[in-house]
Formats: sequence, C-alpha cells, structure tokens
Amino acid sequence: MEIIPMGSTKVQYQGVLDDQKFYNFLRDVLVSAGYAVKETNYIQFSGANYVIKWVATKVIDDYMAYRIKVNLDYRNIQETMAVKDGNQVKTKTGTVQVELVSDIMVDYLNKWTKGVSKLVRPIYDKMNEEVVTQRKAAFESDVENIKNTIQSNFNQ
Repeated sequence: MEIIPMGSTKVQYQGVLDDQKFYNFLRDVLVSAGYAVKETNYIQFSGANYVIKWVATKVIDDYMAYRIKVNLDYRNIQETMAVKDGNQVKTKTGTVQVELVSDIMVDYLNKWTKGVSKLVRPIYDKMNEEVVTQRKAAFESDVENIKNTIQSNFNQ
C-alpha cells in the first residue's frame, strides 16, 4: 500500500458546547459523505480534558481509498447554567479542536505487490495520472466541505 499525504486542516471552537451532540453530529457528517468511521482511541486526561481519534475511510475502487484521520480534542469542559427561553438549564462550556488529516491510500488491498501485477503497476499508474489528479481534487473538495460543515455548526 502506498500513502499519498494530502494535508491537514483544523477547526476550533470555544463556548457553549454539547460534546456528545457534537460527537454525533460529526460522525453523521462523515457517514453522510460516504465514509466508514471507526473510533481508534479515547484518552481522558485530568478532569474534563479528553481526545477521541477516528479513522474515516471511503473506498473509491479496489485500487484507491480516501482516509481522514480525525482528532477531536476537548479541553476544559465544564458544566454551567444558562438561560434558555426564560428557564435555567444545565449546559457545558469548553473548547473543542477538530483536526482532519487526509491522505489517499493507493493499492490499499495490496493486490499490486506480487508477480506480474507488481511489474505492471508503474504502467497502470502512468496511464491513470489524470484520473488520480481528478480524484485528488475531489478529495480536497470533500475535506473542505466537511470542514465548512463543522464551522457552520459552530456558527449557529
């Protein structure tokens, strides 16, 4: 398998925050964009600081797949009271930073690593340069749309 790094981007928000609701929102955004999401790590630090890591993958064909490593970093989550519709309600405040690290996995099934396939792969890659370029652009657009959706959620 070959990994083509595509870059990373971050979104940060500080203020009133429902961490569980945001967790579900982000997962739904990725799933609705066609990604399979797997939680790979959960680390809780002192108090209300924790990090959740996901790997989101989207299979394009049997040769190429998109992968986004998602890092949700929650800091200083505190319960507080707020007024909503004239009533006191419990809420949380804190900071969340979402980092999206994207890359393309080529030959992720390792079908092109043995025998004749291994010899033919450079030719196949050369013939499909334009397709790979189009898929890189589509993936960049995908990640940008996810980032914009996250930002719009915080700006409500």
